[in-house]
Amino acid sequence: MTCRFPGCDQPTEFCDIDHTLPYPLGPTHPSNLKCLCRKHHLLKTFWTGWRDVQLPDGTIIWTAPNGHTYTTHPDSRIFLPSWHTTTAALPPAPPPPAIGPTHTLLMPRRRRTRAAELAHRIKRERAHVTQRNKPPPSGGDTAVAEGFEPPDGVSRLSLSRRVH
Repeated sequence: MTCRFPGCDQPTEFCDIDHTLPYPLGPTHPSNLKCLCRKHHLLKTFWTGWRDVQLPDGTIIWTAPNGHTYTTHPDSRIFLPSWHTTTAALPPAPPPPAIGPTHTLLMPRRRRTRAAELAHRIKRERAHVTQRNKPPPSGGDTAVAEGFEPPDGVSRLSLSRRVH
């Protein structure tokens, strides 16, 4: 079982499950799902030009930006030739949300630039390391737990000096 993009042999264990009709308008339903490796999932989702149509038997017809079409069939046809599976028709799609014509599918927006995010992460890690590496409080025997009796031949004072 591999990525369903034409010519890709990436095993499905490393693939994303993609909606043929994009979520939320396209339901999460066997007739609307396929495995695509991350590269081809991002290509299909964010790079306009590639279109796909999924048939009830799992066949996918891909149309490239130049108009050429490619057909991929489910790998189950090879491994289980007598197993004729077709999926049910898709349930009706919900009405599209009321948004303006200028809204399209976008990559998530960053809250900070990459440089600002890196600086923030370094500052946070340095503060954590500084806190973790603070020297213990000074003050005589306070570093040795109350009620602790040292073994024979060792004084509390010598333990206190070793701790600091």
